[in-house]
Amino acid sequence: MAARAKRKGDLSFSSSLNVLLYRTVFGALATISPPQERLIRLDGRSRVLVFSTAGLGDALLDSAGIRALAETFPEVAIEAVVHHRRRDIAAHNPFLKKLHFLRKGPLAFFSLWSELRGPWDAVLYLSCHDPEARCMGYLLARDATIGLAWRTKMPWLCARNIDEPGLRRAHLAAQAVRVAGEAGAATDRVRMAYCVAEEDRRVLDATLAELGAPGAPGVVFQLGGGGGSYRDWPVAHFVELARAAHAAGIGPIFILGGPDHRRRADEFAAASRVPFFDVVGRLPLPQSAALIERARCLVSTDTGIMHLAFAIGTPTVALLHCSPGPDRVGPTADCEHHAVIALQRPDGYCSPPDASMSAIRPDDVFPRLRELFFRGA
Repeated sequence: MAARAKRKGDLSFSSSLNVLLYRTVFGALATISPPQERLIRLDGRSRVLVFSTAGLGDALLDSAGIRALAETFPEVAIEAVVHHRRRDIAAHNPFLKKLHFLRKGPLAFFSLWSELRGPWDAVLYLSCHDPEARCMGYLLARDATIGLAWRTKMPWLCARNIDEPGLRRAHLAAQAVRVAGEAGAATDRVRMAYCVAEEDRRVLDATLAELGAPGAPGVVFQLGGGGGSYRDWPVAHFVELARAAHAAGIGPIFILGGPDHRRRADEFAAASRVPFFDVVGRLPLPQSAALIERARCLVSTDTGIMHLAFAIGTPTVALLHCSPGPDRVGPTADCEHHAVIALQRPDGYCSPPDASMSAIRPDDVFPRLRELFFRGA
């Protein structure tokens, strides 16, 4: 335990040192040669670079901005710098011509810079963290960089820092579209992008056959995830919902999640007493997407899987914490196909843990699940 804490401290110190180095070097460069905003006019010969290097859900939300740009300018070549652990999301975005992968460290930075050098007509910062993305964009096309003012501590490296009244509270996908809009994209349509590949469907079939599970779920329960345990719905509530669903003829029931949700899956299995199929920790993201594509309905909290279902178009019962709330992470398209149940902010609320998802009762969720499940029957 002490060794692990020491390694974590060493990594934190190293990261802080890297940030200081980047800020010092690029602060000096920006003083000598500050970004001077230039007019951006895209045409069929243009090249646009997008930075989207945050988490799974953020990458999907960012895809709305990429889609808006691609649908406005079908001939523009759009390339993206993504986190190497999020390549599956970007690889299934049909609007991206080429991917580049961000890794930490000065050597990786200069290797990526060498790979990306060449004329860029616009550089868009979507969900990305300081300092690497901002510094890289400055080197590549400092006068054509666009980003949101509140998402960086290095605004002096960006030519256009968007900061409009109300935009900070807007839906996160709409924020990505607004960044694309500054480069000329139409902003009246907010829709994420994810395309399930045929190969992923075949791999899913083989995996389900090995597990003795049917090829198509009736309903999928995403048991957890989403960047904070306060967003999780209690396992006991999932169990109660599963019993009500089974009694109503809703099924087959699948439970889904990553390897870190194994304990919750075991807890569900010990208490459920209804038939279900457990694929928790068994499906990589592309096959999880293929499973969701086939489902009649998904029940999920605020997770990347929820956004994946929105992008694919699977009807979803979204159980959302009051932070950040449905206005910022709920569905943006085909809203009539989904049901949002939002936790109310209690009196005296100060921080997310002050509001418990247990306040959303299974009795609140079941009627919406039943409605979505039987709607297309």
